[in-house]
Amino acid sequence: MKKVLILGGGYAGLSFIKNLHLDALGDYQFTLISKENEHYTSILLHNVASAGKNITLAYEKILPRQIEFIQDEIKEIKDAAVVGKKAEYNYDILVIALGFSSDDFGIKGVKDYAHSMVNYHNSLDIHRKLETLLQEGQKDIVVCGAGFTGIELLGNLANDWASKANLHCVEAMPAILPMFDSDLALKAKNYLEERGVNFELGAKILELKQNSVIVEKNGEQKELKSDFTFWTAGVKGNEVMQNSPFFKTARSKVEVNAFLNPIQQKKEMKNIFVLGDCAALKDEATGRFYPPTAQMAEQQGKYLAGIFNSNLTSSEPFSYNNKGTICSVGYSYAVGVIGGVSIRGILANYLKRIIEAKWILKLKF
Repeated sequence: MKKVLILGGGYAGLSFIKNLHLDALGDYQFTLISKENEHYTSILLHNVASAGKNITLAYEKILPRQIEFIQDEIKEIKDAAVVGKKAEYNYDILVIALGFSSDDFGIKGVKDYAHSMVNYHNSLDIHRKLETLLQEGQKDIVVCGAGFTGIELLGNLANDWASKANLHCVEAMPAILPMFDSDLALKAKNYLEERGVNFELGAKILELKQNSVIVEKNGEQKELKSDFTFWTAGVKGNEVMQNSPFFKTARSKVEVNAFLNPIQQKKEMKNIFVLGDCAALKDEATGRFYPPTAQMAEQQGKYLAGIFNSNLTSSEPFSYNNKGTICSVGYSYAVGVIGGVSIRGILANYLKRIIEAKWILKLKF
């Protein structure tokens, strides 16, 4: 039987597994390897960091019986083998869905003084530290980055800690949420400002210190006081990729073709598939790489399952279908675009919760 190793049990890895016709795939032995023994909904890590919510599901409760599970931390990927902390694992076919890591862009002090939400347990640790700090009294909290993650985090912090925290957001761009039109982004900004969030837009981050953030704005340097700094300004692929000389990578990502196979490599890699945050997939219409999203990862996993369900005979390329995007801004408000139509408020928030619940139900059944 061909050994198929699946690295990572996030959106991409589990979408692949859940869409396999396992009873009909007797020629393959599937093994999932994950550092954790549970899946966590990565798009909800801000709920963990702010409120300490449990967003996990144990693999033993959601994996099909035909999938072997090994808990190990992957250190390096090689030709025909994967090196884990506990052991080395051979493969005939490899599915890489390792997820993301934080990108500090080489800015001084980020690694030493900022808190980045990269997994469930690290986000829970951040929550505990934040809770302990805020018990001392009023504190200044700075969120670096006004993209999707930063705004969702600010929304929760404004709900959970408004009476104990002075909330600030630093962003190099002149506006927040660049994936939305200016009117929708402004609605989210106004909503947060009404709840006490202060924005420093057009402020390039130069350095992070233990109790401050150094920025450049309008040609002048400015120091912002910060008792607790969140870093949400960028992500890259899992660092296992850049630590594996077997691959040529950029920002811990491997460029893939429309069949999700690595390209621009030293050798052909038709037995390797890269999904989610570790994959750099170009949109042929624009010539730009697609941004990594949970929706993209889920669709890639489903597509790859279809390839296996056809016993690797399907020649259909992957095609991304953007069904819309919704950003929560606290627990009762959201902004987004569905089918080209802008939505906001309670309706957008309701749809966001439905999307989240749909994923969980797919895992359980």
